Amino acid sequence: MRSNDMGNSFTRHLMGDEQSAKLIAASQSGTFGAAIAGYALDHVFEDIWTREGLDQARRSLITMTVMVALRQPHEFGLHMGFALDHGMKLKEIEEALIQMLPYVGFPAISGVMPVAAKIIAERGLDKSEEYEGHRGLL
Repeated sequence: MRSNDMGNSFTRHLMGDEQSAKLIAASQSGTFGAAIAGYALDHVFEDIWTREGLDQARRSLITMTVMVALRQPHEFGLHMGFALDHGMKLKEIEEALIQMLPYVGFPAISGVMPVAAKIIAERGLDKSEEYEGHRGLL
């Protein structure tokens, strides 16, 4: 596995110091799953996420869509955070969720809403003048 400084630098840019450090430490741990973390660093983040053609917010949006369809709320939350960090607006993420509704259904969207609400609260976005609140689906 390569896991060079360029890839490590990119993961810090994409996911911040804390998440990046966890992934790098996992890849270097020599424990069960270390190789998987290394492949994520080398191939997912270094090879794919650094390609030209899409900016980081759009890559996160695509990934969020896939995570909703796969019903992976934790991964959705990670990429929602990355998207916000790279300039995507909360309203754009909400519109993407609305766009997904007829294709993945209400249960899939409902599954990520608590994660989205937690991220909104943690980042203080619920205190913004632009934020109109969150009620959930039920």
